[in-house]
Amino acid sequence: MMNLKILYLLASLAMLVPLINGRAVDLEQDNSLSASSSSSSGPRMARPNFVKITSPPPAQITQVRGSTIELECEVMGSPTPYVQWVHGSGQTADWDDATMNIISESSPTTMARVVSRLVLDHSSHAAESTYTCIGRSGGQIAVVSTTVYHVEAPRSNFTDMIKPGHHLFMHLKSARITLHYKALFEYMGSTVVLPCKAVGRPLPEITWKNEEGNAVGSMQDPRFRTLPTGELIINDLRWADMGSYTCVAKNAISKDEAETFLYPIRPN
Repeated sequence: MMNLKILYLLASLAMLVPLINGRAVDLEQDNSLSASSSSSSGPRMARPNFVKITSPPPAQITQVRGSTIELECEVMGSPTPYVQWVHGSGQTADWDDATMNIISESSPTTMARVVSRLVLDHSSHAAESTYTCIGRSGGQIAVVSTTVYHVEAPRSNFTDMIKPGHHLFMHLKSARITLHYKALFEYMGSTVVLPCKAVGRPLPEITWKNEEGNAVGSMQDPRFRTLPTGELIINDLRWADMGSYTCVAKNAISKDEAETFLYPIRPN
């Protein structure tokens, strides 16, 4: 298990090398995170600022009217990126029960990879629409857009046959996680907030489990607790807390899961 953790860590750090103004990010032997210049005697930065969209949604996608599509955007940055979806009109895409996918920068972390998913189950009357994923961090911004083409569904005898009973299920929606960290590097001793936002009808219940599949946030360890809004709080972060934490969103229709890898770092 430890070898898998180290491999995941190295893969995440490898992505940082070309991002931070030519500086290489290193993990010191004492488990601290730093960024060094090309000169060994040069200045050291404990937390360089950057933001980058590491996995963009498709540039174009087709939505059959009446169907549901999803757009997923992964943003990596330091401090924690503020991620938001915006409609082509300039308005936030937060209608119905699709909440705005935002993580606050009020308590910045060392580095995080944020996954934001926009669930679209309402087709526009227009022939096409544009949705933009915006990532902000440390005064910097990264943007990527998707054009959604709306087309009519072909009619069929089967569709007409099931249509009378459709109203029995039209108000039910599957549970889908719309926001979580994919990876988080945070200082030891700090309070960690792992977000997990979900949509669905009925509204999904959110629980957390550790790598062993055991429930997290119970009375077994008072440092861990789950908020009614779905976030997992970890107080006084320790080296032993390193590992994967899985958010589980479940309603009467379905279940969805998302994993966050947490890596504690000793302050420099």
